[in-house]
Amino acid sequence: MRLKFTKIILMLAVAGMVSACGNKTEKNPDKMVRSGIQRIMTEDNQFNFSGSYQTEFIIQNNENKSSSEITEPTIASEVSASEEYDDDDSEVTEYYRKQRDLYNKSIGQFLGQFGKSFSVPFTGAVDMKKGVMEVIPEVRYEDKNVLISFKFPTYLDFNNLSLYLDGSAITHLSDTMPDNKMVIGDKYMQFAVSQDKAQHIPVADLLKSLPKSIDDGYASIDPSAFKKVNVDEFGKTLEAKYQVNLNTDYASSLKYNTVLLQSLSKALKETAAKADKNNKYKPEDYALLGNIIDALASIYSDSDNALADTPMGAYLEQLKNKSNLMVNNFYFDSKGRIIGVRFKTDLPMAITGMEEPKGTIRIDYKVRMDYTGSPKFTMQPTPQNSINIGARLGW
Repeated sequence: MRLKFTKIILMLAVAGMVSACGNKTEKNPDKMVRSGIQRIMTEDNQFNFSGSYQTEFIIQNNENKSSSEITEPTIASEVSASEEYDDDDSEVTEYYRKQRDLYNKSIGQFLGQFGKSFSVPFTGAVDMKKGVMEVIPEVRYEDKNVLISFKFPTYLDFNNLSLYLDGSAITHLSDTMPDNKMVIGDKYMQFAVSQDKAQHIPVADLLKSLPKSIDDGYASIDPSAFKKVNVDEFGKTLEAKYQVNLNTDYASSLKYNTVLLQSLSKALKETAAKADKNNKYKPEDYALLGNIIDALASIYSDSDNALADTPMGAYLEQLKNKSNLMVNNFYFDSKGRIIGVRFKTDLPMAITGMEEPKGTIRIDYKVRMDYTGSPKFTMQPTPQNSINIGARLGW
C-alpha cells in the first residue's frame, strides 16, 4: 500500500512538471510575440520558409450616388471642358462626368480581375549562423487558359555584403539580343559592395545588435494591443497551438521603426566606445554607419517631414494621417516558437499615387516557418558561377 501511494505521488509530480513545462509558453501575449521573435533571431535561426503575397483591388462604387455626393479630383478631361465650355453648360459637364465614371468603372473592373489572378508565392531559407539567406519569389498570373510565371531566386550573403540574383527567367532571352555587351548565360548576377568600402562597414556588430533593437521596437507598442485569440483557418493548416493578434495603425508602425533604428544607433555608439586600438573597425567606421541609421530614423520621426517634397516623404506623411489598421497574426507551436505569420492591411489607392479610380488595395501576406535545423538552399553562389555586375559596369 505504501509503495502504491509512493507511485501515485511520483505520477502526480511528473504530471505537475509536464504541466509546468506546457504552461511555460502561456505568457502574456506581448511577451509571447517578443520571445518568439527573439528565438528566431538568436536560437531557432536556421529554417526554411514559404508563403504568399496577394493583393485585392476594392473599387469604390459611385453608381448609386448622386453627382452632388461624389467628390472627385480634377482630371485632364475636366480641365479641357472648363477651358472650352462655360461652367453653366450642365449638359457638357454631365457628359464628361459620365465619360469619366465609365472610364473609372472599366479600370476598376480590370484591376479587380487582375488582383484575383495575380499573386507572388515564395519559398526560401535562412541560416543566420552562416550569415546567409535565400528567397525565391514567383511573380504569377493564373486564370482560365493562361499561366504566366517568373521566378527570381535571390541569395543574400552578409559576410561579403553581396546579393546574388538568378535572372535566367529574363537573361536567357536577353542574352540573344543583338549588340548585347553583357551575356549572363547560366551564371548568377552579383551585386556587391566594393571591398574597399565593405571593410569599413561593421556589419557583424550591426547584426549582433539587431535582436535587441527589434525587441526594443516591439516594446514600444502598447502591450494591450496584443491579444491571444482562437486559432484561425490559416493557423490550423500550420497545426498552431496558439495565436496572438496584434492590431496597430501606421503611426505605431512608424514609431516602431523609429525606436528600432534609434536602438541600433545607440548600440553602435556603445560598441565604438568600447573598441580598443586592435579592433577591426575604426571609430569613424561606426560613426559613418551610425549617421546613416540616424538619418533613416529622422525620416520616420521627423514631424516637420524634411522629405515632404519627395515621393517617399509624401508617402510617409499620408501614412501618419491614416487610421487604417495593420493586422498582424503570430502563430505558435507547443514549444513557443513562431511557426507562421499573417499580415493584412488596406491601403487607399491614392496613397500609391493613383487618384482614379477611388478604392482600396487590400494586402494579404502569409508565411510559414519550418525549423529543420539544416535549411535547404537552392542557390550555391561562388566566384566561378557568378558575374560581378558592379565590377563590369565600373561601379
